Amino acid sequence: MASGRGGGGMERFTSPVSYRVGLYDYSPAVKCPCNRKAPCWTSWSDDNPGQRYYRCPSGLKPGDCGYYVWIDRQTTQYNWILLCDLRDAIWRLRKEKAEEEEEQVQRVQKENGELRLMIVQLEKEKDELKNKMEVKEQLEIKENNYFSCFSSVTLHRLLCLLLHS
Repeated sequence: MASGRGGGGMERFTSPVSYRVGLYDYSPAVKCPCNRKAPCWTSWSDDNPGQRYYRCPSGLKPGDCGYYVWIDRQTTQYNWILLCDLRDAIWRLRKEKAEEEEEQVQRVQKENGELRLMIVQLEKEKDELKNKMEVKEQLEIKENNYFSCFSSVTLHRLLCLLLHS
């Protein structure tokens, strides 16, 4: 079989399709030499795409008894190429989707940063306007006091003039 196929990277360790049946949802039970029910896996390697097999539940960990049995017969050349191509297409699409999602995350993070800067600037402008309003209100109060005082003095003088005339 051809080498160099597949996506490379972490996606090569994931199944291109979801398991429709649980790893232990089959009968009769097949037990490994450890006397435990062996899960039914599907290979997506270049050599055995789509081929099912039983393996010791400990699988390549301490306590693995080494039980490994193929369920399906070897596929035809046509099916092998088709399964590899479909698997690779799925892995490629997943990779593209992950890259697009990462780009979207980066765009949103950039926009969030820009919006945070705008908020800081707007808060600063709001504070400046608030200070200006307070200064203006103080000036208006002083002007009103001055006008009231001026009006009182002027009114008093007018009354005095009228009374003395």
